[in-house]
Amino acid sequence: MSINLTVIKTQRGLSGSKADLQHRREVFGSNLIPPKPPKTFLTLVWEALQDVTLIILEVAAVVSLGLSFYKPSEDPDDIAHLDEEEGHYQWIEGLAILISVIVVVIVTAFNDYTKERQFRGLQSRIEGEHKFAVIRGAEVKQIPISEIVVGDICQIKYGDLLPADGILLQSNDLKVSKILIISEILTNNK
Repeated sequence: MSINLTVIKTQRGLSGSKADLQHRREVFGSNLIPPKPPKTFLTLVWEALQDVTLIILEVAAVVSLGLSFYKPSEDPDDIAHLDEEEGHYQWIEGLAILISVIVVVIVTAFNDYTKERQFRGLQSRIEGEHKFAVIRGAEVKQIPISEIVVGDICQIKYGDLLPADGILLQSNDLKVSKILIISEILTNNK
């Protein structure tokens, strides 16, 4: 079974038979853009660690830990000699900084992970609910965007975003905005 795109009747549209629609999906593919794979939790942890403030705190914690274990010479003439008891607990400051950085990184990564999951759920719900008017078998039918196939005749209303590439068959005072493509507010009369 071959598909001839020039034989589509503009008043009737596609026949709408399941076999024809399935064949068109097999030949041309579905009208879906595959989503990007979600970021893993470890990727989000790595991104949180790239914050400049956290990097400064990490360096300060390492320096503080290093200095806490450094023992100057035991010179009796040294006036700046620390109290023996105070010297045993200097490492706690560096460790406290490291623990606080770890907590901030994990909380940030968890929040980003949760937001991304919620966004993906909302996006898939919106895509599933968005319907488009097509002519199939001389009737106008509302179908999900993912079910549009090559050869469908779509009826476009004011403000619609086109769900696929296509050929314009007829228009009345059509204006096209390219703001989503080139980020400039230009309208072209077609």
